Amino acid sequence: GQHLLMDIRNVESSFLASEERLAKAMLDVVGGCGLTLLSYHCHRLKPAGVSCVGVLLESHVSFHTWPSQGVVTLDLFTCG
Repeated sequence: GQHLLMDIRNVESSFLASEERLAKAMLDVVGGCGLTLLSYHCHRLKPAGVSCVGVLLESHVSFHTWPSQGVVTLDLFTCG
């Protein structure tokens, strides 16, 4: 399998706080990579941030955001 872990910095805080925009971004990225998304869930965190997890036919994708710091961490694992 291939495992990608990334911290992305200097991201717009309003994007990182939007459950809807992050869900769309996950759909766009997964589709653009030619992967198959079986299901996903995004959840707004308190006091801030969003976590999203997607189950892929090929394995999984997840990310967590810290809007006040402009940071998102990404975890993508594929196998096969």
